[in-house]
Amino acid sequence: MELKRKLLTWTLICSVLMLMLPVHADAASEKVTLKVLDYSQEDFNDRFGDAFTAKYPNIEIKVIPTLNEKKRVVLRGDELRKLEDKEKPDLLLPDQDSLEKYVAEGRLVDLEPYIAQSKSIKLANMNQNIVDSMKVKGKLYTLSPTFMTKGLFYNKTLFDKYKIKYPKNKMSWAEVMDLAAEFKNKAGSDKVEGFDYDHNLFSLADTISRSYNLTYRDVSKGGKNITINTKEWKPIFEMVLKAAKKNAITTKKEAFLAGNAAMTVDDSFFLRSIKLQNIKFEWGVVSEPVNPARPISSAAGANHMFGISTESKHADAAWKFIEFVNSEEFAKGYLKDGEFMSGVPTNECCKKWNNKVDLSGLYQLAPIKTIYDPNQPDIWQVYLKEGDAAFKSALNGTQSLDSMLAGLHTKLQSELDQAWAKKGK
Repeated sequence: MELKRKLLTWTLICSVLMLMLPVHADAASEKVTLKVLDYSQEDFNDRFGDAFTAKYPNIEIKVIPTLNEKKRVVLRGDELRKLEDKEKPDLLLPDQDSLEKYVAEGRLVDLEPYIAQSKSIKLANMNQNIVDSMKVKGKLYTLSPTFMTKGLFYNKTLFDKYKIKYPKNKMSWAEVMDLAAEFKNKAGSDKVEGFDYDHNLFSLADTISRSYNLTYRDVSKGGKNITINTKEWKPIFEMVLKAAKKNAITTKKEAFLAGNAAMTVDDSFFLRSIKLQNIKFEWGVVSEPVNPARPISSAAGANHMFGISTESKHADAAWKFIEFVNSEEFAKGYLKDGEFMSGVPTNECCKKWNNKVDLSGLYQLAPIKTIYDPNQPDIWQVYLKEGDAAFKSALNGTQSLDSMLAGLHTKLQSELDQAWAKKGK
């Protein structure tokens, strides 16, 4: 009898203790709904949601759209913050520009205790450049399953035909332009281009400038001054002009995809175009061209930095989502799809496209540390339009490069001053 009484007492104690334990989302039969701010429910489900809910059907993810009322522009800055304060999402998505502010305000949960206990997240298996870029004072508050990167894509079939050595990782832009000129020279009368850029030549100069961490205005100092007419910018325009005059560059749409150009530089979304076009030639990819003095990627880096809100009542369920989309399981499924709609996987489990093309070059460079203030006026479209017209005048010889840069600087400064005046600042 005494033994039975003790067993009954212990059973009751265990029952009480079990009731006192927190109920985790994955262990509960009841549904949990997580809120997150993103472009749209459909877009989020295509990228992450469908795969996650297939594994965790008891956790639903509700997306609060971040498009403005006209559904054309994604909310940024103060407008985005107002929406977050109103909706109180469980999952937060800061970008590189706002991450430190989120942490300083105590809005993000420290993920390191979760990571330490995880069986599927091993930081050693993730791209260290991207992991390091997300750290704030040595700690991780977000993890991004994908990141944006750029690469120098090249047509192996054409390189073999003309017996030219393949491009390599971390080539300088000058080396790439020289290689394009060499290719054009060896191709002779063949309708083959050395380098394909699907936009205008001024845009190419702007792309190159990002490898040198240059901006056309002083964003980090308030964004009120144009900075394009400087000793740092001039060599970039000289390089593009030189290559263009040697007919080493084409701006014909999709010349590379058509097999008519030896090289092109593009971001990881380009892999989707390669898949959809079902190209027939052999191709490869290495890291994007760099500034030899400081090799960095001009791409944005981590682009889906999911973190857990300190106000969330479903932190464990939110972690389940972050853990899953950063796992090897998710990365393999993403690679199998082959369209890379969100960038390349941060998890480095498999760097082969279709188990054939080596993508390791896309993982070589650390992302650029950009400074973006959404509350500064935007004259980007004016910059591109005026820049294109100005560059054409330098290319056709109607004005010198120095004159072109001085005139462009004056026009852009006037536009920027007017934009600031409209903001009342």
